[in-house]
Amino acid sequence: MYVPNSAYRIQLRKETTFRHAADAVEYLKELGVDALSISSPFHTVQVGESGIVTAEAAMLDLQLGAESGFAELNSRLEGAGLPLIIDLNPSRMPASSENLWWFDVLEWGSRATYASQFDTDWTAKLTLPVLDRPADEEINAGRLRIAFDRRRGSIGISYKGSFYPFDPSTYAVILDGAETRLAETFIKGTLRATPRTSGDFHTDIQSAFQTADIAEQIELASWFNDIANEADRLAAIMALQNWCLVESSDTADVLNHEHSSDPRLTVGLRIEDPDVFESVHKAPFSLLDRTQVKGFRVNDIDEMADPEGYTRRLRERAGKDAFLVADKILLEREGVNSEWHVNGSAGYEFIATVTALLVDHDGYSTLQQQWTELDPTTEFVSDYGYAKASVLHEAFADDLAGLAQLLTELQPPHAELAVLGRAIADLVTILPVFRTYAKGGRISPFYRRVLRSAAAQILAREGQTTEENQTLDFVLGAMISGEATTNPEIAQTFTKRFQQLAAAVTARSLKQSYQYTRGPIVLDELMLKSPDAADPIGGFHQAMIEKARKEPSGLLATSYTYVTKFGEDARMRLLALSEAPEKWFTAVERLRKRQASNLVMIENAAAPDPKTEWLLYQTLAAIWPASLLIHDVAGLGIVRDDLVAFMERAIRESEKLSFWTGINKPYGQAVTDYIDQLFADETFLGDFVDAAKPFWLAGALNSFTQTVLKFTVPGVPVIRAGSETWDLSVTGSVGSHITSFDDLRNGLISANQTQLNILLEDWHSGGVKQRVMQSYLKLRQERPKLFLQGRYVPLQVTGNQAEHIVAFYREFGDQRLVVAVPRLCFSMVEQFSSPLLPLSEWEGTSLDIPPPLAGLNFRHLMTGNIVKLRNAYSLAEGFREFPVLTLVSER
Repeated sequence: MYVPNSAYRIQLRKETTFRHAADAVEYLKELGVDALSISSPFHTVQVGESGIVTAEAAMLDLQLGAESGFAELNSRLEGAGLPLIIDLNPSRMPASSENLWWFDVLEWGSRATYASQFDTDWTAKLTLPVLDRPADEEINAGRLRIAFDRRRGSIGISYKGSFYPFDPSTYAVILDGAETRLAETFIKGTLRATPRTSGDFHTDIQSAFQTADIAEQIELASWFNDIANEADRLAAIMALQNWCLVESSDTADVLNHEHSSDPRLTVGLRIEDPDVFESVHKAPFSLLDRTQVKGFRVNDIDEMADPEGYTRRLRERAGKDAFLVADKILLEREGVNSEWHVNGSAGYEFIATVTALLVDHDGYSTLQQQWTELDPTTEFVSDYGYAKASVLHEAFADDLAGLAQLLTELQPPHAELAVLGRAIADLVTILPVFRTYAKGGRISPFYRRVLRSAAAQILAREGQTTEENQTLDFVLGAMISGEATTNPEIAQTFTKRFQQLAAAVTARSLKQSYQYTRGPIVLDELMLKSPDAADPIGGFHQAMIEKARKEPSGLLATSYTYVTKFGEDARMRLLALSEAPEKWFTAVERLRKRQASNLVMIENAAAPDPKTEWLLYQTLAAIWPASLLIHDVAGLGIVRDDLVAFMERAIRESEKLSFWTGINKPYGQAVTDYIDQLFADETFLGDFVDAAKPFWLAGALNSFTQTVLKFTVPGVPVIRAGSETWDLSVTGSVGSHITSFDDLRNGLISANQTQLNILLEDWHSGGVKQRVMQSYLKLRQERPKLFLQGRYVPLQVTGNQAEHIVAFYREFGDQRLVVAVPRLCFSMVEQFSSPLLPLSEWEGTSLDIPPPLAGLNFRHLMTGNIVKLRNAYSLAEGFREFPVLTLVSER
């Protein structure tokens, strides 16, 4: 089975095409990367803020360079000997007319060629929740217009940049009375139009339109305008179509197509159907057979009805040698399902593992108290139940109602839909994982315990009635022991839909408000719900031992998932705030007082409010480049724009204050004006930089530790494009900055030509991180089995600073590696200007060297110095020239 030693992740989009990725291959080879991972190369569309999702599984994306661009990328990879891992998006497609398959379904309804591909109920029209207001209001306001789509050769409704095609059989009604040759040609064409001949039909009327003179085209447009201006006539025409446009907030209309986190954006695929599976995967499998593609990363696996069945079929078709990973976020001590036929997860749980290690848990509690005292009227949110409940009732009310109705067929003790719906909603809201996994009436012991624990919390709440308790017990029984119900098949269907609903609700709530309202800093931006503060070092070691045992070839990620709001190094700075909470709080209070005159009053409240100011200042501390001077107008402008964009999104997505619901322009403008005042005040900026510098140094040490751990613990490290230097971006969704591979290549050349001590002095440039990364990548290439198969053994540390060190060794045959990295070192470096550990602090602290390592010669990876280990190794010696220690056994 192919397993990469490391992977470099590039998110393709209009600004980063196949050819851009191809131009990066030479640099990636020099950096030491073992494989390239790219987002889905197939025809894609940008959908809202959710990122890039698959639109047409059979075509390469034209915007990305299509076949010629992919051929160039493949050729470069083949020449460099680098495999390719591509994304699969098998559970959903965009509910957009840009999606050719969905366009076909909108146009022809249940008769469409692709109707069977989607999870739809054809007993009614497709309900599309896309309107800002009820349809009659939008018609009267003139916002729904009839248009001819020249690109597709189709007549339909145009609304806010989206297009909804009319059924060709209704063209005659629409064009009745239009006495033009073009209208006559269109009507004649529809007489021969069928779903099977749809392509020819559209080509014919497209050609007819293009060859018509301009006067005829204008006459047709005028005819469409006349109809749109007659509200009753337009409404009658829309009533003839295979779809029905409704208000996006209208939950009274039950949707009849499966969707994911947002029904306006996506539609579910019936991927469990073998024919659908084959059509969706035809192109990926072709690439696997003929190109450098050696594996797949499966996105949105939790939104599938049967993840185990899907991964089994994928493994069977892809072959035992393909590298397969599931893009799944693991919560509450979850592991990758042992029944899935994948190498492991996409590695996001590593973010939580490192965060639990590097946060000062006591200091975080202090920060939490200080943050709460800023405005006691808005409480700290310790879990995201409220956000999940909001998402469930606003975006998935139809699914909830459908599940309650389904339960009535199992003869519950109380058949009222409201009671049944409340029990389901309570379980979805309190569930500590994305979903449970049950199939054929079977559920694993772990997820059975998760369900029972969640139910116990609900049953223990004050005010629970006997009726509610009995109903909850019934719902739980239907999922855990569905075979014992009156109708096992209905119980299994209910369980399947409940699991998909729980996953979709959790995914949507992660993307939205909870990320901005949980407290003073984002520990892990959701994945670390309740960190073990008692023994963070022991907890880290245990997690890595489990990784080596259960998922040694799973990925290790430190960024690039939709639930992270900050780049990996910005997050490390935020963790440093927990090491000196009083210093940070004092600095924030001083900065707030200096800017008090810039506050404005909205609805009798100050804008920005205190907690928004806190978020603003901590974000600025996280993203400010350490090399940026306060006189650099251009550089300040970039940071200002990033901060404004981040705060606008935070305001829009947060639900903690009533006037933050939706887009509140006065409040948002007040925050933007406040930011502009900050950046216009050089005295303030100087004060801010002085206050933030110690946290930047501690954050740099955190980053070194995180980087070394990612490259030495069990698993396959993934590098987000651009994160080999300081990644201080404000969002990880698609990437707030375009990666320049030329700049990265030049930076690597410079880093390799510069002495290590000079790189440390010039740490703010990011060259030192790039040098570190290259050193570890090259080592992994030299000794792949040591990292992919080697044992992970914790090392004991003795001395005053033992709690500030994480140490372990890896062993495979005669190959050995010793690693020791620092944690919680703010107080050691706050008075310095570079991230070197003061040796006086480490006198008397040493690694206990076990007998198998004693007496062996090791090479310091970063300095090249040779060390013969004894029973104890002084960390003052180990950290003399570099703040992280990795010793490699000499062969």
